[in-house]
Amino acid sequence: MRLGLTELLLILLIALLAFGPGVSRWMNRWSRQAQAAHAEEARRRAAREAQRQARRAYILHRFQIVAAVFAAATAVGLVYTLGLRPIEAEPRSYTLPAAAEQAAAHTVTETAALPLEGYLAPDGVAVRDGWLYMAARPAAGSGSALLRMREDGSAQMAVLTEEGIITSFAFDPAGDIWYTLLTGTGGALCRASHDDWGASVQQVVTQIDGRPLAYPAAVAGPDGRIYFTEAADFTPRAGSLEDALRAELMGHTATGWVYVYDPAARTVQLVLEGVAGAAGLAFVPEENALYVSDFGQRCIWKVDADARELTAGGRDCALFAGALPGYPGALGVDDEGSLWVAYRFNRSPWLEGQAGETFQRGVALRLPYRMQTALFGVEAGSPAAQEYSSAGQLL
Repeated sequence: MRLGLTELLLILLIALLAFGPGVSRWMNRWSRQAQAAHAEEARRRAAREAQRQARRAYILHRFQIVAAVFAAATAVGLVYTLGLRPIEAEPRSYTLPAAAEQAAAHTVTETAALPLEGYLAPDGVAVRDGWLYMAARPAAGSGSALLRMREDGSAQMAVLTEEGIITSFAFDPAGDIWYTLLTGTGGALCRASHDDWGASVQQVVTQIDGRPLAYPAAVAGPDGRIYFTEAADFTPRAGSLEDALRAELMGHTATGWVYVYDPAARTVQLVLEGVAGAAGLAFVPEENALYVSDFGQRCIWKVDADARELTAGGRDCALFAGALPGYPGALGVDDEGSLWVAYRFNRSPWLEGQAGETFQRGVALRLPYRMQTALFGVEAGSPAAQEYSSAGQLL
């Protein structure tokens, strides 16, 4: 039997009338279930997102609190470190002396280290009776030693050793060694008698008028009297002479002294005060004169060795050489009578431009060591040492 179009339409109409309401109800039920499921999933997503937002806000809030506390602590720390932290040298205003009419005959820009076995470059050198004497610190460990060797570098030996740092030494007419010693609790002027069997050491001066020596820096004594310097009036502590000189350079308290010790009378007398870092000392017997390097003033003073209680730059204290190219340290006199000066740092235009600004120099004093040294580091080609005529004439 063939079905026509009319029959097919009737069959579809009957099926629609018979099954249509059930299919419609099923579709409606499925649609409502799907919508409910989507709504529930949306609610769960919204709840999870709200939890994430709340957790993020909580963490951000805590981070903001920590950041604020850290920023406040940093600000307080900077204010204290750069403005309030106690320092050894409270800065003072100063004026550099005018340049003296004195010119160097020779300038040394490069130096070579002596070949010392097991020791760093020496802190002081002297020649006597064909021997080269040096004060040096060991490459490993602490303390220092007074060494000697032949001028060709052979026969190196230790004359004496110390737990502290030997900052300078000199020989008296009898051949005894006088040296300044720096320790963490105070310095000392010491005397050592030595021979091939060993050395006998005695601390001669450890305090003056009840004040412990803090930073003894230089010694000279070829005429029987022993001259020595105190670099600055700072509290003795563990550290190097360079630390004290750097603090004095920026603070410019001018509390350095030169003293003379009489071994026969066992007395100590003041020769010169008001030195801004008494870093070097030389005695010229032919002139009976003392030459004193003034670290902060960047000059060398000359005084009569018999004078007492003078003030740097005052009456009877002559400016031997001023406006030096660097900050002077050790002084020495050669066989021809020429005065040699060694420079520790280059001149710092910024530092000297702040001579009247105590606050800026106080901030610089509180900076870390590496930042401080950037103000006056040693550059390639800068003078390491210069030669002057001790008589004040150009060589």
